Amino acid sequence: MNGFAHPWLLPLAAAAPLLLAWLTARRNRHQRVPALATAGRRIRLAQAAPALALLGVAAAWAAAAGPARLFMSRSPSSGRDVVVLLDVSASMGARGGGGDALAAARRAVQTLAAARHDDRLALVAFGARAAVLSPLTHDHATLIALMSNLAPAALGPRTALGDGLAVALELLRGSARGSAGIVLVTDGESNAGALDPLTAAEAAADRGIPVDTVAVSGGEAEGGSGRVNEALLRAIASRTGGRFVRARDGAALAAAFADLARLQPVEKAARPRATAEDRSAVPARWAACLLVAAALLDAAGRRAWA
Repeated sequence: MNGFAHPWLLPLAAAAPLLLAWLTARRNRHQRVPALATAGRRIRLAQAAPALALLGVAAAWAAAAGPARLFMSRSPSSGRDVVVLLDVSASMGARGGGGDALAAARRAVQTLAAARHDDRLALVAFGARAAVLSPLTHDHATLIALMSNLAPAALGPRTALGDGLAVALELLRGSARGSAGIVLVTDGESNAGALDPLTAAEAAADRGIPVDTVAVSGGEAEGGSGRVNEALLRAIASRTGGRFVRARDGAALAAAFADLARLQPVEKAARPRATAEDRSAVPARWAACLLVAAALLDAAGRRAWA
């Protein structure tokens, strides 16, 4: 199906040439009469140049109206919608047996983003409260840059794991069933927030969203015990169809994320959408050629009348 992006410009394709014709007629009435020997050639030049200019202006306005071929596309897309749910409580920055857990988590998420370039990733950070740092996006570089600015205890020293899961689930509300997931990275117990983590896990299970839980080693800090509640994280993974991974150091954490990155892409049928193929280049080229030709003929006619 053919159409125009700016159909309201089409009347100008007729109005502008009519105005130019009127101005040309006024100009011709004031021209000197040449010698009879050359009158025929000069008259033809004088008539041809405005005619070409009229056609060129009409073609230019037709190009400005944006002619396009419209069609519907249903091409499938591959990839998943993945929310990285990152614990930034105070204990994540403490120096424990595994070192700085938050720094190791940043490097691991970079591994995931590099391997899953077809996925839309989102980033939710949580401490005593949860915050969306990046919505679902294919712009992984910006997500990583935002993550690099995270500091331990930026959202409070304690750990509201259930609230973080609820925020992550809200980001995935529009995702197709079976094409979304959550990767939870934490080093401690849930000791803050209004929502119980297992209640949030049940909501994820009902929507078919697996939660992969990654337990990392941090250290003791304000508001944290330095202990990982493995039983809770295993229960969340089990109820949602995800996997539990225990990473005791940075190398193990990177290996865990590399394993998660090997998940196969999911083929998703895209909704039908209108696609326009721009065809304004053709009338634009005609306009340029006709206007240049009109200018050359006009110049030649002026020399003949001189």
